Amino acid sequence: MKALGWLLALSLLAVLLAAVLRYSPGYVLVVVPPYRVEVSVGLALAVTAGAFAFGYLLLRAGSRLAGLPGEVREWRARGQRERGATALAAAMRAYLGGRYGKAKAHATEALSAGTAPAVSAMIAARAAHELRRPEDRDRLAGEAARHDADDPTARLMAQAEWLAADGRPGDALELLGTLPAPHTAALRLELSLRVGLGQWDAAARLVDRLAERKALSTADREQYERHVASEALKARAIDRESAREAWRQMPERLRGDRVVALTAARLLAQHGDPVGARPIIERALDEEWDSALALQYSEEDVAAPVLAAGDGTAGGVDGGAAPLSGADAADDLAARIERCERWLADHPNDAMLLLSLGRLCVRAGQLGKAQGHLEASLSIEPTHSAHLALARLHDALNHQEAAARHRDQALSLALRALDTATGGRRRASL
Repeated sequence: MKALGWLLALSLLAVLLAAVLRYSPGYVLVVVPPYRVEVSVGLALAVTAGAFAFGYLLLRAGSRLAGLPGEVREWRARGQRERGATALAAAMRAYLGGRYGKAKAHATEALSAGTAPAVSAMIAARAAHELRRPEDRDRLAGEAARHDADDPTARLMAQAEWLAADGRPGDALELLGTLPAPHTAALRLELSLRVGLGQWDAAARLVDRLAERKALSTADREQYERHVASEALKARAIDRESAREAWRQMPERLRGDRVVALTAARLLAQHGDPVGARPIIERALDEEWDSALALQYSEEDVAAPVLAAGDGTAGGVDGGAAPLSGADAADDLAARIERCERWLADHPNDAMLLLSLGRLCVRAGQLGKAQGHLEASLSIEPTHSAHLALARLHDALNHQEAAARHRDQALSLALRALDTATGGRRRASL
């Protein structure tokens, strides 16, 4: 429409000029010695306009011819950019779809086209890593390093993951330390590396940081905190005093956790402090019931003697020296039995609680009561520990046949558990 308007305007102008100049008596005299040319004004204007138009067209044609090589170069570059963008998109789709061979090929094509070279090189490097081609991976990562000076985060994260996968967690941590600003993914990777290296204090701080960023679900946070706290206790508990100090430094919210409490109780019992383990177990069981903790309530004091029925002398079921002596030992056993009986009212069908109560009754010399609890535990869940406890009880009562029967059953259950754990493959020690 615009061109048509210009055409109509020029046509109207030509008609008006022709009408005006047709009746004009003027002329134009052009003198080029020795020549003289006399033409009408209309013809002179027409010739001048034609010469101007011809010159303009000639200049335009020359300009276009002069710029033609640049236009060809731009056309080729535009086509290359389009092909590179298409190849990069295809590489991303292939990588996300797990087609790493195609991803590497397309990303290499995009890199050759110069399309987002840092991104293209990193996609190709990650694909090469998945294809188990470390030489290509490192070469492409080096290519990415030439183009990502403004933000090397993607390359550093990938290289840290590769170092961790190659069994070099220390080098991976050192590389993560060069990140401009650690982000959530970097903190997650660092946490897994710290846990693998047994750096529990640093791991605990990372769990808190990730929790502040809401990067861990409640279940994941609890799992990490339990594992880190338990392993930190094991690492610090060298002796009785260090075990106590490690427990005192434990955050209050973790002291009632059943897993952490079980670890602490076992460590204290291992270092000869069953009395210190007792309140830990009681608090944890009052907050959250756990059968393993209930069993630990009696196992923590395995060195305590058995009191013969009706007197305060030591029997011969477990043997060894008691950590408490005399009236203190009897009071401790009585308090434990009373607490177990209160728990039993709420958990009457817990086999481990019944086993634990039976063991405590044996040590207190309440052998008839102990036999009832141990047999009740076996009726709910036959276990190696319950059969072994009954065997020892019958030994103390001089019931040799019953003791032998329970010992055989304990051995059978232990061998069955060993077969399950080893798949039936057992090798004799040399």
